[in-house]
Amino acid sequence: MINPLRTDHIFQRAHALAESGTHGSPAIIIATLVAEGYPEATELLNSDNIRADLSRVCGAAANGRPAAPYRTLRH
Repeated sequence: MINPLRTDHIFQRAHALAESGTHGSPAIIIATLVAEGYPEATELLNSDNIRADLSRVCGAAANGRPAAPYRTLRH
């Protein structure tokens, strides 16, 4: 079983990476998290809804816009 605090951190970190504007896709975010020592990110972020949300945030960041504040990753 994955530690809930670790799980929450992974979701928050994924969202922060998406907002940074330097990660263009969920796949790049997942690869970054795995490289940072979170191998379970592959499984945790393996959801169409989560990937769609990360893509939306990445797109907004790439265009210099903040993502809507009320929308965050939900697991």
